[in-house]
Amino acid sequence: MQKREPVTGPELIELLERGFEATSAMLRAVPPQRFGDPSPCEGWTAGQVGNHLVGGARYFGQVAAGQASELPAEDPQLSADEVAAAFGEAARLNVDAFSKPGVLDQQLEFAFGPTPGWIVANISLSETVIHGWDLARAAGLPYSPDDAAVDAVMRFQSQSNEDELRAEGMFAPATSAPGDASPFEELLAFTGREPRSVSG
Repeated sequence: MQKREPVTGPELIELLERGFEATSAMLRAVPPQRFGDPSPCEGWTAGQVGNHLVGGARYFGQVAAGQASELPAEDPQLSADEVAAAFGEAARLNVDAFSKPGVLDQQLEFAFGPTPGWIVANISLSETVIHGWDLARAAGLPYSPDDAAVDAVMRFQSQSNEDELRAEGMFAPATSAPGDASPFEELLAFTGREPRSVSG
């Protein structure tokens, strides 16, 4: 992926909102019976991805609000009927926290040490956009995140230490994007996903 400058300014707040909106809408559409289905995240069901989305939105929002630094020991264990509402509430608090004056420029207490707020916000956006696809694919639902939000994730991920992320298991080895791939499909391939795989 070609390196580009990440989004660091206040426009990141609107992109977070857009990313959360797309994933929240998709979550509300997941039939409860699909939460036990396997997801593209190895060893995770759709329900586990949904709970991870909730936990991530909560955690990054808490970091922005100065209420947490260490990663939670585990994701929430919410039922299929609870996940969508919990994610919507976590997303709202997340955006509120990052919207506070100066937060994007502050050094936040984060799991990996003091980290600029804009980096934490970009990680939060990346999580909701990429794992949103994982859940949608598991549930057999369409998922079209905002183009500008996808571009922001691509900009941020282009700055990442790719070898380190893959060595730590954060990303699988990159796959080959189709020749006519959209930017989002290119991003998914970069993170080790098969953009046009068919759900079970």
